[in-house]
Amino acid sequence: MNTKPFNRYLRRITMLVCLLLAGSLSLVRAQGDVEFEVHAPLKVVQGDQFRIEFSVSAPNLDVNAVQFTQPAMNGLNVLAGPVPSNGVFSSFINGVSQTRVTVTYTFWVQADKAGKIDLPAATATVAGKTYQTKPTSIECLTPDQARQQNPQGAQGGRGQHQGGGNAQPVGKATLNSDDILLRMEVNKTDVYKGEPIVASLKIYTQVNIVGFENVKYPALNGFWAQEMDVSGQQGDNRTTLGGKVYHTQTLRQWLLYPQRTGTLEIEQAQFTAIAQLVTQTPTTGSPYDIFFGGAPEVKNVSSRLASSAVKIRVKELPQPQPADFTGAVGQFELAGMISGDRFSANSAGSIILRLTGTGNFPLVEASRITLPAAFEQFDMKTNERLTNTANGTTGEKTFEFPFIARAEGKYDISGVSFSYFDPVSGQYKSVKTPDFPVEILRDEGGGTSGLGMVSGVTKEDLKMLGSDIRFIRMGNPKLVPQGNALLWSWKWFLIVFLLAAAFAGLLFYLQKNIRERADIVRVKTKKANKVALRRLKRAKGYMNAGKESAFFEELLRALWGYMGDKLAIDVANLTKERVLGELVEGRGVPEEQAREFLSLISECEFAQYSPAAGVQMDKAYNAALDLIGRFESKI
Repeated sequence: MNTKPFNRYLRRITMLVCLLLAGSLSLVRAQGDVEFEVHAPLKVVQGDQFRIEFSVSAPNLDVNAVQFTQPAMNGLNVLAGPVPSNGVFSSFINGVSQTRVTVTYTFWVQADKAGKIDLPAATATVAGKTYQTKPTSIECLTPDQARQQNPQGAQGGRGQHQGGGNAQPVGKATLNSDDILLRMEVNKTDVYKGEPIVASLKIYTQVNIVGFENVKYPALNGFWAQEMDVSGQQGDNRTTLGGKVYHTQTLRQWLLYPQRTGTLEIEQAQFTAIAQLVTQTPTTGSPYDIFFGGAPEVKNVSSRLASSAVKIRVKELPQPQPADFTGAVGQFELAGMISGDRFSANSAGSIILRLTGTGNFPLVEASRITLPAAFEQFDMKTNERLTNTANGTTGEKTFEFPFIARAEGKYDISGVSFSYFDPVSGQYKSVKTPDFPVEILRDEGGGTSGLGMVSGVTKEDLKMLGSDIRFIRMGNPKLVPQGNALLWSWKWFLIVFLLAAAFAGLLFYLQKNIRERADIVRVKTKKANKVALRRLKRAKGYMNAGKESAFFEELLRALWGYMGDKLAIDVANLTKERVLGELVEGRGVPEEQAREFLSLISECEFAQYSPAAGVQMDKAYNAALDLIGRFESKI
């Protein structure tokens, strides 16, 4: 039988399958990294023409395989489009070559009427998978409104809003009061103690922002705070406020857990935003201006921003509280396990508790566990895997309780209970693990089960008991007194007198110490210098390690802490103005020296948030030592 035709046919089938697999893999790679975006101006003028672009981008994208569906453009007059265009971008990074293909669909449109124009999501199908853009908004101004907002750019006429994206109208030379807004937004203002709050510092802009200066974030007093990652929230986000469309960006976001009841305040955030404005150069009447017009110029304008303070009402947790409640607030589940149910005496084991759920995990304490007296318990080990979310800290926390069973027998270790407060239902809830039955077997290594738990004596010591006890003498010992008796002698009276004097002196010292410790302000004042020097020592360690941010943070704690303790000012009222008044008017410190101290604090705060500020760590450290030494001699 001739098998050559069959083999040739088989090779062709194999080659065809390989080609199909290669094509499908390339398609999967393209599909896995598809980006579909919309680019549209933020503000336009009624009657002006501008463009809206929809772009699909992916590695090795087949432009013929893209199916684009345009959105409904209500309020817009479509003059032309969609006009497709292709672009290819190639890169070679770390020895890997990648080609990214982009297909763009461009519409030329005209706004029919003034007001807010909502642009729904567009749809694109790539390799059988559907993608959508984010819905966006455009603010359409009447010509009169445009002239009021841009009085120097009225001569620009049509064509100033033809660019997509975040184009800024040419001709605007000044900032309006509502062009940039700074707001502190919280997801709730009425919570229980320990219930999570998400606070977001957001900026709303209608102009291009190129930088920030003099940044001051709120102190968040009364909260346990942890900063959240906002990198995934960036992008072309648009929001309508007061009928105007703004670009919005989250600058900082914190997860807050209130630590005391009452009304807490999230203070103002303050900083200066640098806006970039494009202005039109006035014409001079020259022939050059007749053909080309005035050239646009870029101008940076500073705007001082401040967010409004936000008040949070914090309620006390309901009473009475369960006996096993340790402050957990949220929704939790508890599971428990033991490393085995049978052990040899003097062998090690452990009980593991696994707490999962969402809530104030960083503040949750371990549940209490009670072991039989025949078990020797060791220090608890903790392991956690936590993530901060808008609902609180979610994940799991594991508590391991190692032990060694010393005596044989059967034991029933009671299950562990855990109570938490659920803010959604407003009630306490309790979970409990099953009991842990354990059987301890005889120690086959040579131990004696009857010994039980004998602390401080080893097995070798016990084996020596038959030979190391001396013989007890029997009969009359015939004791003879030696020397004079101490009782009622002059030495005895002297000892009694000295003991009574020592007791009186000790009693006087203890009473004085108790009175001084009761005066908390005086104690903090006396220890202010020691506490500050201890913090300065930690700051010097950060300075030697080159950790600039940690150094300035610890230096600020030393300076503020010293002044708060020395002047008996609590943290809530510790401000620069209060410190200046107390030093100059209350303690007689020269105003120049007091302002030198406040100037050092300002420089450290600036250096903490701006590493490129140029503040030298060694100079700041020496200045802090010098100022604290001078204050210590005067206050």
